[in-house]
Amino acid sequence: MTTTPPPAASSVTLEQPVIFYPGTLCDERVFMPCWRAIDIPKRAFVPLQWAESLEQMLALSHDRLDYFDEPVHLVGFSMGGYVAALTALEQPNRVASLTLIGSYPGQFDQQERQARNNIIQAIKNKKYQGMSGNRLKQFVLSVDNSQVIDIIKAMESDLGPAVLAAQMAALSEREDLTARLANANFTLHLLVGEQDKIAPPSKITALGAGLSKSRLHIFDAAAHMLPLEQPAALAQYFAENFS
Repeated sequence: MTTTPPPAASSVTLEQPVIFYPGTLCDERVFMPCWRAIDIPKRAFVPLQWAESLEQMLALSHDRLDYFDEPVHLVGFSMGGYVAALTALEQPNRVASLTLIGSYPGQFDQQERQARNNIIQAIKNKKYQGMSGNRLKQFVLSVDNSQVIDIIKAMESDLGPAVLAAQMAALSEREDLTARLANANFTLHLLVGEQDKIAPPSKITALGAGLSKSRLHIFDAAAHMLPLEQPAALAQYFAENFS
């Protein structure tokens, strides 16, 4: 396990292809600060916000994987990490590595499933009023970081509650992938912010202990929205570990 302060942006060019998967109610904007910090000529993005089911998410994923004839690094943030992990397990020979950012590939407990169902029902009944201030505080290190907050709010506003409901319904009842990942032959990078309350470092550390080919990295000065809070540090990690 290592921790890293935010370094200067990397000027390294990654030669191997990298496919990025966004989190719940996120689109390309969640990765754009990182993309500005590193040159990835063979880059693809899986628009999970277009999908209405896990099957559609996987179809989009497989489509992007078919862009490339060589092994690909899969990078999934939060919800996107689960889709990336399932893709990697389905086509392991196509995968150079799997990176999970603030993402736990197990099942949700009953409390989390109920909370997600409550949000889905509120949306269906047109009573959902968006992310509360207290909920937002669970995702970020500081609500005073206007650059991060503005991007989160813009994505929420643009994608809307229907996308949120579809994404939550698609993954609420999901398979636990941890045992399958333990037997995988590709390298697994587990990246998490030190203050992540959604995928706590303690939980990700315990996950890594059971995965022989995993590499755990905890980022300083970051919570769950690590790609937005520490994009340069994230880019530097890719530069040092993807080859």
